Amino acid sequence: MASNITQEFKKYFEDLTATNSIVDDFGTTFTFGTNLFIGTELGVDRNCLTIIPTSGGAPSAEGDRHYTSVIIRIKHSSNASSLETTQSIINLLHNNTDICASKSGRVKSSQSSPIIIGYLESGEYCVTAANFDITHIKL
Repeated sequence: MASNITQEFKKYFEDLTATNSIVDDFGTTFTFGTNLFIGTELGVDRNCLTIIPTSGGAPSAEGDRHYTSVIIRIKHSSNASSLETTQSIINLLHNNTDICASKSGRVKSSQSSPIIIGYLESGEYCVTAANFDITHIKL
């Protein structure tokens, strides 16, 4: 399930247009393998967004709900852009039902503002993250 969800998020970010607030804050559109990654970006020396699948909660006792989680990590050379991009992601993905196209599901943000993780490459890149829980309903 986590693999399906990361692919749904990947497609969502790849399909964002230049007028989208996430792209506007980040400064460019997303291209997989260039500035959009799944799992890890393997130390690339550029601004990027990484989708990290994590384990979710246990299935419901009734068997009608399944939970997964995703971390969206932004690495950007501008502190402001890193924070603004992550905040835009939180704003647009919270309560979103359009991302999970292959399964009925709702994405919920686990926090209301970005988490500053720290700095990479001798302080050149600010790293921020947002956590999301996805609830899938069996139809």
